[in-house]
Amino acid sequence: MNDDTNTSSSSSSSQPPGSPSKLDKNDRILLFVITTSITLGILFPSFGIIFEPYLLISLGILLFLSLLKMNIGQLFMQFKKPIPLLIFTLLKLLFIPFILFLITSKVYPALALPVLLLSGISTGLGAPFVINVLERSNRLPVVVGSVIVTSIAVPFVLPSLVYILIDHREFNMPLVDMVILLASALFLPLIGGWVMKRNVPAFTKKIETHSFVPSLVLISIINLGIFAKYSDYFFAHSSFVGLMIVSSFALFFVYGFVGYLAGYFLNKNDKSFRIAAFVIMSYVNNVLVIVFAARFFGDEVATLAAFYNLSYYGMMIPIKWLFLDRQR
Repeated sequence: MNDDTNTSSSSSSSQPPGSPSKLDKNDRILLFVITTSITLGILFPSFGIIFEPYLLISLGILLFLSLLKMNIGQLFMQFKKPIPLLIFTLLKLLFIPFILFLITSKVYPALALPVLLLSGISTGLGAPFVINVLERSNRLPVVVGSVIVTSIAVPFVLPSLVYILIDHREFNMPLVDMVILLASALFLPLIGGWVMKRNVPAFTKKIETHSFVPSLVLISIINLGIFAKYSDYFFAHSSFVGLMIVSSFALFFVYGFVGYLAGYFLNKNDKSFRIAAFVIMSYVNNVLVIVFAARFFGDEVATLAAFYNLSYYGMMIPIKWLFLDRQR
């Protein structure tokens, strides 16, 4: 993540192979911030709700900070060999949402639309931040490449999927408005990050080296805003909360397993590539789904995407321990 992360990474990598390492300083801070911000959002919704209007802005800035760590030349290399990105995009935006929608519509129809929206959204704007936490080799470019490609495609693919698969007589689904919302939320931070890195590299480098603390603040804002809005569910609808939590974690691992499997077939000899593929599939843009679903389908449809934040941030450190630390 930053100089501290590099130092702690070197320290932990010196441990004997196969022995699980202790959480480094930044890991412990991150875990504390995630737990505290979620808890405060649930227990003090009147405070947390202050941040709810700034969810997309916070997520966009988080993407911007993560992009500063990336070598632009390495990103362009991903597009020179586009097969992995193409496969990830087809899986992410078409195969997974379509199959899971069909399964859910038979098993639990009330969840079919929320599952479709969450499964069919692009790789998350926070995924580059996650790969910086999880992965110590050079796989940020393939993750950012997936963010870019899926972000460009999703404003057109997801509304079309919804329009085809969902009975549009039940909801007001203005296709153009859906496209505009998704496109503006995704394209602006991507373009802004690229322009700044290209034109003010020295200043950009200074921001990059001190990006960990601002990233923690942004994660806190996101968690506070989301869980404040849905805090009533924890106290008034406990069975519904249980269903949402189980569903969100199940989907997280389904997405990740598909990505990991795809990464294995694409590059059998590179474990870091499989970890990146896991992140690409499981770290989705759920905050954008919350805004999108609440606007066009109502808050209840957006609930699954909101609870997905529990798995989104809650699994970062366990997955790091599972995939990386146990391999030493």
